[in-house]
Amino acid sequence: EPLGVCAQVTPWNYPLLMAVWKWAPAISAGNTVVLKPSETTPASTLLLAEIMGGILPPGVFNVICGEGDTGALLAAHDTPALASITGSVNAGKAVAEAAAHSLKRVHLELGGKAPVVVFDDADLEQAAEVIHIGGFFNAGQDCTAATRVICQENVYDDFVARLAEKAKAVKVGRTPEDSDALYGPLNSERQLKTVSAFFDTKPDHARIVTGGTQLEGPGFFFAPTVVADLKQDDDMIQNEIFGPVITVQKFSTDDEAVSMANGVVYGLASSVWTKDHGRAMRMSRAFDFGCVWINTHIPLVAEMPHGGFKQSGYGKDLSSYGFEDYTRIKHIMTNLE
Repeated sequence: EPLGVCAQVTPWNYPLLMAVWKWAPAISAGNTVVLKPSETTPASTLLLAEIMGGILPPGVFNVICGEGDTGALLAAHDTPALASITGSVNAGKAVAEAAAHSLKRVHLELGGKAPVVVFDDADLEQAAEVIHIGGFFNAGQDCTAATRVICQENVYDDFVARLAEKAKAVKVGRTPEDSDALYGPLNSERQLKTVSAFFDTKPDHARIVTGGTQLEGPGFFFAPTVVADLKQDDDMIQNEIFGPVITVQKFSTDDEAVSMANGVVYGLASSVWTKDHGRAMRMSRAFDFGCVWINTHIPLVAEMPHGGFKQSGYGKDLSSYGFEDYTRIKHIMTNLE
């Protein structure tokens, strides 16, 4: 049966899409919704509320605007039976902490640092094509983005060169009329500073193959970037950059690839690239991530669940699992005598 009132918080990277991912299963399950969009991208959600206000009964779909503390206040309020957020790990922890005093259920879809493991038998040209799109799409502002490449050592130099060639050919859109652009600006000046800070503090062994700087001119534009020769404990590997930056590391054995892939606090999405189906299956079982793509990266379909492990959170969006997260189970038994 329905839970009742659901408090929901959505991010700025896909404001309209993430709003739909939240309210659609909740309302379909019979709940009402109070949704807070990101303070930097509220317009599309407010327009959605205006449209739905003419369709749904009053009070079913509600939008409240505010900054991060507004989301925490929603989660702490006694009325909602569930608090759901798509956002950063820190934002998710704040919502979970705020919800804890009333023991309300929490649904968390948080950050990611997707490993992209490329074996020497993969179709390198096809892999470079798909991975660079999956890494740079939406300016890399995607928690499943293909931004952490782990490549087998005997094809490492070749693959780095292929990625760099693809990156150099990427068109960055300066205006909405640039219809052939792969991506546009970062969300805000704050996000531009966040991305740039990784390069201000990069280790000496990190090799910027291409990019690595803000693009000239007005706006929050960052160049398509490939950084090679990184080590497992580097900030660029351990922390979410959330920008158009693809890092590349080198591995030799299957076990080393698994260790490097799993050696982060995130567990949202991953991919493996190989022509060996048995190896792909072994890697899929070994990867500690809620989603594993084989010889592709980032396609999502409504029929498949989306959600992570570890500090990427818990709960699922999409599929029947996403619907069930907005329901509760009640056992009723009667004596017919």
